[in-house]
Amino acid sequence: MNALSLSRHYYLETADPILRRDFPELYPRLAAGLFGNGSECFGCDDAVSRDHDWGVDFFIWTDEKDKGAHAALSQWKQELLRALPPPYRRAQSEHGAVVDVMTYGDCFRRLIGYEAGPKTLSEWMRVPENNLAMATNGDVFYDGPGTVTEIRERLKGHYPLDLLKAKLAARCAAMAQTGQYNLERTYRRGDWVTYRNILSRFTEQAVYAVFLLNRVFMPYYKWAYKKMAALPLLGQSMAPLIEIIALSPIGAEPDHRRIVETVESLCAMISKELHRQNFVHTNETFLTVHAGILLQSIEDVILRTLPMHALVTGVI
Repeated sequence: MNALSLSRHYYLETADPILRRDFPELYPRLAAGLFGNGSECFGCDDAVSRDHDWGVDFFIWTDEKDKGAHAALSQWKQELLRALPPPYRRAQSEHGAVVDVMTYGDCFRRLIGYEAGPKTLSEWMRVPENNLAMATNGDVFYDGPGTVTEIRERLKGHYPLDLLKAKLAARCAAMAQTGQYNLERTYRRGDWVTYRNILSRFTEQAVYAVFLLNRVFMPYYKWAYKKMAALPLLGQSMAPLIEIIALSPIGAEPDHRRIVETVESLCAMISKELHRQNFVHTNETFLTVHAGILLQSIEDVILRTLPMHALVTGVI
């Protein structure tokens, strides 16, 4: 039972006909839907999610010139939800996101800082990726002028190519440093806290790389693995290997060898996909090599000359 599906059904079957009837002149300029913050917008809500800010709801978006109608639209929506309550109406907590009426511009400005989305390379670099994920998740139930849909589709076109290459280079550099280099050295030292930390960092970077190769924005950490496991490129094939790393005991030599083999398998899969997508042309599986090749193929001078340590520490 997903709140996004329930909200879509309630809006289309109940709210939309009444909205069209009650605001006939305004209706063609409105849009409605549900995307942004919340597990339901990512399709990840479950029984655990229902303890706060969960249930049927929808935004109404307007043009800037129709701001004067916001109070009337907000009151209309609240009266509708009271008069024709959905089976699972969303309960608003003190700290939860407010789902109400706003302009198209305010909607995207709050999520990503730009009312029509980032356009230049520097603007794209300023927007946190999880915010881009929120701006492109969920669904638009109705879009009279098409503005919200057009902005979302442009965002779903993903990063400019140079920035994508830089981010892939960063993931490759970090995966190589953690899993392919420092894991073995830390094992030999018997530093098990750092060993676990390295595995966590490696798997986080591997998950991120899969999102980039699918041209999908990665949500914040709580939903990253779950969403990655459903991605068409590498997601389903890499997920079982990542779970092996997550569930493996540590300390004994056989366990360590199995983890190392799994790490190398994951790196080889990333390498193969980078080759398939024509980002690199090498049979090398040590991903530092791939990071260097990716950087050299970037046209933007600033991105191309980023030092490797900056990539590893997450500047991109």
